Amino acid sequence: MACRLFDNAYRIDGIDEKEANMSVKASIIIPCFNTEETIARSLREFCNQTVPPEHYQVIVIDDCSTDNTAAQIETVAQEPQITFLQNEQNSGPALTRNRGIDLAEGEIVIFADGDTIPCKNFVAMHIDTHQRYPDPFVGVMGAAAMPEDLEITPLMYLGNVVSTMQGHEFYDDDPYGWLNFSTLNVSLKRAFIGDTRFDDGSFKREAEEDTELAGLEDAEFAQRLAQKGMRLVQNPEIRAFHYHFRSPENYMTKVHEYGKRFALWMSLCSPEEAAELNKRLNYLIDRDNLFSMANVKELIRRGVVNDLTVPIIRAGGKFFETRNEKLSLFLYNKLYKYLFLKGYGSR
Repeated sequence: MACRLFDNAYRIDGIDEKEANMSVKASIIIPCFNTEETIARSLREFCNQTVPPEHYQVIVIDDCSTDNTAAQIETVAQEPQITFLQNEQNSGPALTRNRGIDLAEGEIVIFADGDTIPCKNFVAMHIDTHQRYPDPFVGVMGAAAMPEDLEITPLMYLGNVVSTMQGHEFYDDDPYGWLNFSTLNVSLKRAFIGDTRFDDGSFKREAEEDTELAGLEDAEFAQRLAQKGMRLVQNPEIRAFHYHFRSPENYMTKVHEYGKRFALWMSLCSPEEAAELNKRLNYLIDRDNLFSMANVKELIRRGVVNDLTVPIIRAGGKFFETRNEKLSLFLYNKLYKYLFLKGYGSR
């Protein structure tokens, strides 16, 4: 499905003025973990939308942050749109978002993050797009964008969701279009979500870890929604500016963790689903088509990036961080598949 452009008008169609004034049109769910640098600004922008405040709610949940996130939220929590919750223990984004869904009153549920700053018409355009596509099964994907008030350098794209969300293409006939789903900027009709929730049993904080684990719980959630008939449309004008930049060390740790999460997700799938997702996302060796071009490319990659060469690639990435960021970014990105497979094979 090609990108669709929309105007920025906010309309409440099909209801009288009194009903419009009483109606909660949207609920925004924002899970937070250690977002002290952005969360207050993010919430202020969510409360300064073109939609009247009585027409939407902002549900922000702190997942036991170890920094000053909760204190920053308190500086904005008096705004009428905001409902502020705190988890009793660090539980991960799946359970945290589920708490938000349970409290949502809006006709549509918008998922966002505490390290994003929404554009001025963010809520209005989500609402308007749903009005243009009223079928209950239609969800709306917005876009991620780099901040416009910062000087963006190449390494700021390392592991940044902006790169992947900008690369998404939507097609009407793709049964796996739900892979575009990202809880950074997506909305669904609450009636369609129904009793479906994120899998907070499988995707939960592991006892031996000291930080929240996140990764692919949103993809697994989208997979089950797709089985219910969900179809996504894209409105690239709904922009969320992403203020999350990974250091190279954090990037490599996260990629390894994503591999573990992917293995967990595959364990929840049927054999047919797992095979298809492996083909689309992981590019493992296809034993049924040994001489396929995908296999040839994968074997070449493994010949270049392996246990012997990875220390050299990492050292090169480190060396060029302050000398040539583009080259440093290129080298670190070459480690992605290697680290991902290491995580995948460690479960």
